[in-house]
Amino acid sequence: MKKLSIIVIAFLAVIATGFTASMLWNISNEGVTINFELPDEGTKGTLSGLKAVIDFDKNDLSKAKISASIDVSTLNTGNAQKDNHLKSADFFDAEKHPVISFESTSIKQTETGFVTVGNLTMKDSVKSVEIPFTFTEENGAGVFKGTMEIHPGDFGVTKKSKSGKDKVVVTIAVPVKK
Repeated sequence: MKKLSIIVIAFLAVIATGFTASMLWNISNEGVTINFELPDEGTKGTLSGLKAVIDFDKNDLSKAKISASIDVSTLNTGNAQKDNHLKSADFFDAEKHPVISFESTSIKQTETGFVTVGNLTMKDSVKSVEIPFTFTEENGAGVFKGTMEIHPGDFGVTKKSKSGKDKVVVTIAVPVKK
């Protein structure tokens, strides 16, 4: 009886000290959209094949984590010649650096949603970025939506533009289920 009491007390102590199940979300690649636009150039395109682990509970952001990657070879502007050039050593160098990845270091709530801060790895550079996003949830399903601006020159993909003309706007929508 004493052993059973100790086990029950230990179990309750673990629960009381904050043991919580993670809130893992499964993505469905069919509904994922990753669009990019270079406003100063007029180029638009997409990336596909997102792989991600999303552990997100809006009620406990201290444990939230997002890690994601995308294969550079999926880059599509609708112009095969341009796509091949962008994947070449002149730009992304997809042969040596086939993946763009993101690993969050923190997630915080904002007035309009959330912001994740983390490390974006592109080509041979790693830079800290902020990605503002929203999350809507209903009946065990949800959608993460975010928009961010990056400058490929910061990552050695293009020449850095002092005027900011190398700006790329990336919009992401990721439907998820529990």
